[in-house]
Amino acid sequence: MKNTFFFIAGLVWLFAFFALPNAAIAQNCLQPLGLSKNTEFVFQVTDKGHKKGTLNNKVVQQMANKDGVYVTTFKSTRISPKKRPETAEEYQIRCSGDTIYLDAMLLLREQVLKTFEGKDFDFTPVDIAYPQQMKVGEKLPDAGLGVKVRSSTVNITQISMSATNRQVEALEKITTPAGTFDCYKISYQYEVTLDAMGMPLRDVFQVEEYFSLEHGLIKCQFKTKRGKKAKGLELISKRNAAQALQK
Repeated sequence: MKNTFFFIAGLVWLFAFFALPNAAIAQNCLQPLGLSKNTEFVFQVTDKGHKKGTLNNKVVQQMANKDGVYVTTFKSTRISPKKRPETAEEYQIRCSGDTIYLDAMLLLREQVLKTFEGKDFDFTPVDIAYPQQMKVGEKLPDAGLGVKVRSSTVNITQISMSATNRQVEALEKITTPAGTFDCYKISYQYEVTLDAMGMPLRDVFQVEEYFSLEHGLIKCQFKTKRGKKAKGLELISKRNAAQALQK
């Protein structure tokens, strides 16, 4: 189940954050988290501490939706260790008031869709909320994604992915190939459940992520119940719009 239904790059869910300094946080949502069109940011994907390719991301569109909420769309491409593209998906970041919401669909691994290819899907997302003024000790809202898989005549299975007990624990300095950053350390529990023919299957991970208000997600590490490393992400490079357009 772990390898088939669950995408840690999640958690992953923090793919695209490039936040503004505190003094500028009160700005409107025209460039949420400092993102602008053509911004590029790359994460190293790891599994059990070993490198497993990269996530290459690029902002492709920014506009207000019908409700007046500003939406940033970015394309995320998974690149294999052999430098071959494996998947390419688009996700969204919503900016409303003083809160950023990351697309809950980032919790869904592409293998789920492949496993049930040809079936119908109903999604129930709860996007991942990040206040633009976090504080140590603050409890952040839960997030998750429910997936119902069905055919034209019968429900086949239900899958649930959730991030709960999200807590801002500390301020720490983190160094990666992209630089050294002052980050908020955020912990949470990531749980995947699957209803397999009436038999519930469950997997639980503890997660530590490091988030910079100026640069967004810097590092994210999932651990098993025994404390061993599972999937992880680490920011290895970023280029603003002007740099990304340079050949």
